[in-house]
Amino acid sequence: MPKDEFVLLTGSASKLGKHIAELLAEKKYNILLHYFKSKKETDLLSKKLNNKFKNQKFFPVYIDLSKVNSKNKFKNLIPKKTNLIGVINNASLYFEDTIENFKFEDYQKNMNIHYRNPLTLTSIIFENYKNTKLNYFVINVTDNDLDNEDYYSYSKTKSMLSEHCSEVSEIDIDRIKILEFKPKKILPSKDSSKNIALFKQEFVKLLK
Repeated sequence: MPKDEFVLLTGSASKLGKHIAELLAEKKYNILLHYFKSKKETDLLSKKLNNKFKNQKFFPVYIDLSKVNSKNKFKNLIPKKTNLIGVINNASLYFEDTIENFKFEDYQKNMNIHYRNPLTLTSIIFENYKNTKLNYFVINVTDNDLDNEDYYSYSKTKSMLSEHCSEVSEIDIDRIKILEFKPKKILPSKDSSKNIALFKQEFVKLLK
């Protein structure tokens, strides 16, 4: 991959994010590694990948996705002379609440992380797609269980992103893919090599 072409991976320091970053690196992608609170972990991940894949680039990028970010703000956070050819919306906010006791402020954070900002990043991909002849992609990581009443804000807003993926998938666009990935519960607190291998087998299909 040319050194000016990058993929933005949100939530790169999470358990799932680290595995996605490793998989992207193995597929020769340059990566913008998004973080919010996990600066130390993301810096370590960037260093590890830069040491292992010396012909590629891995840059940590700070963004607070719990707030509404404009398209211009996202663009200003992306290094200059960088062509963003892919976005993986993996960042997530996961906590218990129900339709009876959810807090509006918490719901809005979920909405921003799981729906508003992913769509804004997708709009940047569409804008870049119109300007060059490259192939582009967006992968939205949702969930295999979006009917969990004990995680109302999470499930409701992730469902909105999932519905968006379904709508966009019906549009035939050359050189751009908008995909949804619904991971199963394959990454428990004690990860096994078998679970990670199964996850990578499923995710890598989206990059082909």
